[in-house]
Amino acid sequence: MTLKVGIIGPTNMKKLSKLTGKSEEFLLGKAEEVGRILASRGYEIWVNSDGGMVSGVAHAYKKAGGKKLLMLYPKKGEPWPNKHAKLYIQHADKLSKQPNWFWANYQVVTAPDICICVGLSSGTLSELAYIKWNRQFNRGRLKHLVVLQELVRGKKIPPEIEVELWDILLYCKRTGELSALLNTFSAG
Repeated sequence: MTLKVGIIGPTNMKKLSKLTGKSEEFLLGKAEEVGRILASRGYEIWVNSDGGMVSGVAHAYKKAGGKKLLMLYPKKGEPWPNKHAKLYIQHADKLSKQPNWFWANYQVVTAPDICICVGLSSGTLSELAYIKWNRQFNRGRLKHLVVLQELVRGKKIPPEIEVELWDILLYCKRTGELSALLNTFSAG
């Protein structure tokens, strides 16, 4: 069985750069590294149809020969617009149309086996909250949440969420260490 990996992270690169003190080029380079690692392993990746770090990982995954890119697309632009999201769906191997943004954000952290956090934003915090509630109510199939510390301001997720996810949360200090960490995971 192929591991399914959800990718969560910021879509606003300028804001992420400002908050982390790292250049957009550095951040996108890390997104490329993540995409290459996931493609080399033949994993299926799940992303929302949006820009920034998520798009960077997805693009790099496809460029590196990844063949299982599932993109979540909100059919209705509610409660937020979705017109910009159409630009990204052309890269998908499989398109999963969701009722709206709530469902797209929920599915990216519910259906995969592993979730990789490539930076924080308001949207990412909501996705982390969905993971917390899924754990609380025994929902979803997520077994591991990997946070790439060099992409997260303060090197950790907020303690209010961290304390709730201690049993599935793994911090990866540097993106280059992701491959070794993934060696410890198995499907199923």
